[in-house]
Amino acid sequence: MVDTTGRVKEIQEKYKIIGRTEELRQIVLAHSVDKNILIEGEVGVGKTTLAKAIASFFDSDFYRVDCSEELLPHNLVGYFDPPLVISKGYTEDSYKYGPLALAMQNGGCLFINEINRMPESTQNSLLTSLDERILEIPKLKTINAHEDFFVVATQNPSAHVGVTVLGEALKDRFIWINLNYQSPEEEILIIKQEASLGSGNSDKVALLSQNIIQLTRESTSVRRGSSIRGAIDLATLINQYDNNNSSKNWVEAAVMALYNKIELEDGLTQSKKEVITNIVLAVLNKSDFQ
Repeated sequence: MVDTTGRVKEIQEKYKIIGRTEELRQIVLAHSVDKNILIEGEVGVGKTTLAKAIASFFDSDFYRVDCSEELLPHNLVGYFDPPLVISKGYTEDSYKYGPLALAMQNGGCLFINEINRMPESTQNSLLTSLDERILEIPKLKTINAHEDFFVVATQNPSAHVGVTVLGEALKDRFIWINLNYQSPEEEILIIKQEASLGSGNSDKVALLSQNIIQLTRESTSVRRGSSIRGAIDLATLINQYDNNNSSKNWVEAAVMALYNKIELEDGLTQSKKEVITNIVLAVLNKSDFQ
């Protein structure tokens, strides 16, 4: 039996991860039985942070792949360099290993960011590596995966543009772990940690910043609310003002921090700036702000 509780606490302390106890327990459990991990969650919920922490905790090299519709199999696996093939033939020296081949050979974590943006042809090149832990490179060799090779992939369930539905064969090779937004209490602690808020009214700045992004998630005018990144950016900005008790300054900082982090509902007559302004003023009016 694996001591998941002890490992989770160690990961949280070592990598300064606030909360995520249940999700980390699931990830540690899946890794302990050599399963590939698919972390699903909205933008900004910490998918990459958890993947990097797990890779580092298990002392694994970290090979990252950012998926798009232009990611072809050779970008993932590797390719023969034509000029080198001419001079040296189909040899090891002529081959440029991709992140999948390197992770398998060296024993590392292959982190596949937004795997649902990976084209179907590239998805297929993963199958034997994930299942049988072998990779055939024509004209060169067969790679048998190092015992420390593992895969962590992420996907955003709300993404619709440039997305390829994951094939059933590929999904079948992953253990699924879901990440939702964290509790307001945990998010406030994260804001205070990541925004490097000094003493004084740091509690108030963190609380108001969290309340503002929380309301973006609940507003009927907003299709996609802000992640914790919006609150961190907002708190960092407002902390630079001489007067962070000014509603005008809070509105200005919030527009700067949140404008690119929210999406409005279709057909809305209000602008993003107006929606953010109304949200900020609503939060400030409910608080003891003065």
